[in-house]
Amino acid sequence: MKLIANTLLSIMLVLASFAVYAETFREGVDYKMLSTPVEVENPGKIEVREFFWFGCPHCFALEATLSDWKQNLPEGVEFIATPAPLNSSWTPHAHAFYIAKALGKSEQIDAALFNKLHIEKQKIISQDQLAKFFTQFGVTEQEFNKLYNSFSVRVAVRKAEALAKAYRLTGVPAIIVNGKYIVEVRLAKTNERMLKIVNFLIEKEKLQEQSAS
Repeated sequence: MKLIANTLLSIMLVLASFAVYAETFREGVDYKMLSTPVEVENPGKIEVREFFWFGCPHCFALEATLSDWKQNLPEGVEFIATPAPLNSSWTPHAHAFYIAKALGKSEQIDAALFNKLHIEKQKIISQDQLAKFFTQFGVTEQEFNKLYNSFSVRVAVRKAEALAKAYRLTGVPAIIVNGKYIVEVRLAKTNERMLKIVNFLIEKEKLQEQSAS
């Protein structure tokens, strides 16, 4: 009896939080739903995956809001940042992202690259330009180029490209909730509203999980 009561209470709490957004955000108006969901990395959690490009001004503008949001990530939610090599000119930045990750310096290097591109207006696009940029973090150009062409980095970039195609992305930033829902600035209108829609979809997924259990 106690277990049933606790389960009902959990469902009621999720319903209450979901009701806050229920009349606010609509499929096809504020977000899109995939006809065929894409498999997530960890089925035990609700996956929130951001696709971005370092050279995208809208992605840069989203960073501060997204950073604050990630500080209070809801329980049971996993956030994954993913570079979106939607065309060949974006691919070097995808390599840079995974190189920084391999070095354990993602937070430092990602922020610096965004700032160089959008605050200082420096042109850092090619592999050679990125190799020089990485030297300020104690990485020689030779070490960078070795990592750039490494098997693990190439596989990670190919996976990111395949995911972007699976989600049929045509632009960034885009946030995918649990492999099912696509939230874009184009529909959301503002960065703050974009994350409110993400929160709404997280609650929607929690409700569905509660109903199924």
